Amino acid sequence: MIGRLSGLLVEKTGDYVVLDVNGVGYEASVPASSLCRMPPIGNEVTLSVYTHVREDALRLFGFWGRADRSVFEMLLSVSNVGPKLALALLGPFDGKELCKVIIEENLAALTSVPGVGARTAERLMVELRTKAQKVYALLSGESDTPSAKTKGQGNQAMSVLAGGDMWTRHSVLDDLKSALQNLGYKDKQISEVVGPLEKRQAAGEELVLEAALKESLRQLSGHLLGR
Repeated sequence: MIGRLSGLLVEKTGDYVVLDVNGVGYEASVPASSLCRMPPIGNEVTLSVYTHVREDALRLFGFWGRADRSVFEMLLSVSNVGPKLALALLGPFDGKELCKVIIEENLAALTSVPGVGARTAERLMVELRTKAQKVYALLSGESDTPSAKTKGQGNQAMSVLAGGDMWTRHSVLDDLKSALQNLGYKDKQISEVVGPLEKRQAAGEELVLEAALKESLRQLSGHLLGR
């Protein structure tokens, strides 16, 4: 059972990352909220890992911190909620934000996530309210400790320059579209948020996938946290 991985970030796409740990590449699926906080390729990263074992497969799910992994495991305790839906729920919201959504019974926020209908949202609120209250109280008393150390630049998960990454200008938008498709958003929704970014890129702006993904998810979820 793998519970934690520390290594060099050598690859990242819209839905997974690869860490080189002593010469071995570990591929881990990550939620968008964790991907949004990743440093550029070539930096050392520590992920809290959930190992999902089935008869025909073994998959690793990586999270920026232990808190998000705990919320992921909490989601899996709900009937008919599997890893794919749990990752989708941790797309527009990190673990603490999602707990708040559940506690406040924010049906609109939950159903804004692709694949989450009213019945599933109601089941999440009923079955997880007490657990979410405990987790939220715990997280509110903790500082957010990043899980990455960038070489000579300090922690900078969201404020990296595009030039420090190995993605090209073209692949940033390709990876963004792929990430949103994997989360279940429809082509029309994706076009609405990617279109303005394409214009900004054409005007010379350097885009960073993490920042673009976070911005897109906030738009698609309609800023439903009320913050």
